[in-house]
Amino acid sequence: MNDIPRIRVDELLLEVSLTSKRHIVVEGASDDRFFRAWAMDIAGGERVVVTSVERVDVAPQWLIDIGLNDGNRARLVFIARRAHEKSIDLRCVADRDCGHHVEENTYTTLTWTDFPALESYAVEESVLDRANLLSFAEKLPPASDLLPSLAFALGELFAVRSRNEHLPKPKYQAGFKNRNRSLMSFDVVAAVDMTIRSHVESYTRPSSNDDPRAYAYGHDIAELLLAVYGNTLKNHAGLSSRDAVEGALRSAIQAVGKYKDEPMFRGLADWVAA
Repeated sequence: MNDIPRIRVDELLLEVSLTSKRHIVVEGASDDRFFRAWAMDIAGGERVVVTSVERVDVAPQWLIDIGLNDGNRARLVFIARRAHEKSIDLRCVADRDCGHHVEENTYTTLTWTDFPALESYAVEESVLDRANLLSFAEKLPPASDLLPSLAFALGELFAVRSRNEHLPKPKYQAGFKNRNRSLMSFDVVAAVDMTIRSHVESYTRPSSNDDPRAYAYGHDIAELLLAVYGNTLKNHAGLSSRDAVEGALRSAIQAVGKYKDEPMFRGLADWVAA
């Protein structure tokens, strides 16, 4: 992104105010591509302009002033707040993550994902099976077998993340002690920072009746799949990085298309068509 000139927030808002286009600001380049693909399939999609927040110059001090840490999610909140104050009609789409700072940031200009992240929409059988067919060389278990164990491991991590907003990156590999790894054997205590391990058992876990997409934290999905199936994905599907696996999941979400019926995307489509 360093070779792409940045624009100031006020320049972005001025551009929005002077055009009939529907401007959507997202967290990064992969989200940018996802939303441009979504726009191809909706009424009025030709009016949609998608901008990665990485292209917008937001000073870290501005984020500190509103009680947020520096990051793309916080930058979106700031832009949405500034647009709301100026009555500029755009939409910033931010990852819900674990829900931190969602309740206190409710603007018409700010849209939170239905689930923790875009990748979360993949944690259901039809999308996982499509990813397995198209991108994973059919080397992963069928989704009917994979989903319950993936949901278990995701729920363990989400319980910890919900209580620790700035959780250091888990050591996913350390959570699998058995030689014959399975997602159902994931030990979250071994995977997280030592300073919180003594508290982890007391954290409330998601219910088995909950939609697993609701607690599928974005990066955890690919990281868990790589921790258990990494050799298979690399040797048979040519996928060795988190970005590659997440790209495959996002492509499968698009291919299945059910995500367009979720509340956030329905609301955005209605706004575009209005």
